[in-house]
Amino acid sequence: MRSRGSWSATACGVLLAAVCLGGCATGDNPPTADQQRDAHLDRVRDAYRLGRSAGLELQEQKIADGTPSAASSPSEEECAARWIQLGEREQTPGDRAGFVAACASFPQPGLPGYDEAVAEATAD
Repeated sequence: MRSRGSWSATACGVLLAAVCLGGCATGDNPPTADQQRDAHLDRVRDAYRLGRSAGLELQEQKIADGTPSAASSPSEEECAARWIQLGEREQTPGDRAGFVAACASFPQPGLPGYDEAVAEATAD
C-alpha cells in the first residue's frame, strides 16, 4: 500500500512549519505601546539635552563675539538654525520643539537657574 503524498511534499510541509515557528520565535513582533512610549520619551529627552548644550554653546559664542551677557540668550531662530546645522531631523513628534525650547530658554549668566542650566548642558 502506497502512502498518501510524496516524500518531497512531506518535506516541504515540515520545512514550512519549521520556518513559520522559527519566525514566531525570533522576536519580530512590533513594539508594545509601552516600548513605543518609552522610545518616544527617550528621544524627546535626548533632544532637550542637546538643546541645552546648543543653547550654552550659542550663548558662549555670542558673548565671545561681544554681545553683552544680558542679551546673550539665543533666539528661537538661532536655535532652529543650530538644529539644522547639527544635521538633526525630527524622529518623533516634539523632539525638534523640545530642542528649540531648551536652547532658546537658556538663562543669561547671573540669573536664577543659570548654574543649573550649565550643569544640564555639560552633563554626559
